[in-house]
Amino acid sequence: MRNMRRAAGISQLELAFRVGMSQRHVSFVELGRARPSRDLILSWTRETGSSVEERNAALLRAGYSPGLQDLGPCQSRTSSELDALSGMLDAHEPYPGMVFDADWMICAMNQGGQWLCKLTMADFLAGMDGPSTRMDMIAAATHPGGLLSTVRNAAEAGFALLAQLRAEELTRPALGPRIDEYERSLRQRFGCRTGQGRAAGDPQLSIVMDTPFGALSFLLVQTIYGLPQNVTHASLRTELWFAVDGLTRRTMMTQAGGTRTCPHDTGVCAK
Repeated sequence: MRNMRRAAGISQLELAFRVGMSQRHVSFVELGRARPSRDLILSWTRETGSSVEERNAALLRAGYSPGLQDLGPCQSRTSSELDALSGMLDAHEPYPGMVFDADWMICAMNQGGQWLCKLTMADFLAGMDGPSTRMDMIAAATHPGGLLSTVRNAAEAGFALLAQLRAEELTRPALGPRIDEYERSLRQRFGCRTGQGRAAGDPQLSIVMDTPFGALSFLLVQTIYGLPQNVTHASLRTELWFAVDGLTRRTMMTQAGGTRTCPHDTGVCAK
């Protein structure tokens, strides 16, 4: 915090006046003799023009959670943020990849993801308003012709997702009604079974999808975009799907990606 003040060229006396406290207390905070309140840190970083990264680092050092940046829907995100993530999705082709927000609304999806959605959840897409790249992921999992409709291990995957959603509901209560509807759909389809072997915070999930091209097997991995000190429940997430066997790789290469050289197989995967 002392470095923030010095970088801004502000004296202790001037900063004390700006944040409404004595110069003595400002000095004690900088020397580590007084623990700053959360409000003081927010005022301090605002008056010194410090970055979000510096603010959140100060909050964490003082024992507080990072400052929340609930930016709302995807459309309100900075273009640079979405451009960077969209570039990552493009690099992941032809395997599925998507970016979604804290409300589980998709912000971006690559061509591989769109192809797989059309193949495995056509019934859901037929009744959806808008493009698949703006899909409600919870609604897609809830619909009987949606995400879980072709998943061989649907009960395991479905209840694992439910555990994750219930954990996120603790910090985002607005998700509650949609999660309740999703849970009702799971109980109707699979009874009272629950997901096994996957904790709510586990960022990966294995699924097998029955398709006209055979059983496609994927490992799904979720990550959160941002520096560690800036990650909050409102941060954008990415979900990348990785093929786990040769059939899945070849199918994605030839059907979703056109004619490509297969990195895991010899020769060229031609349509």
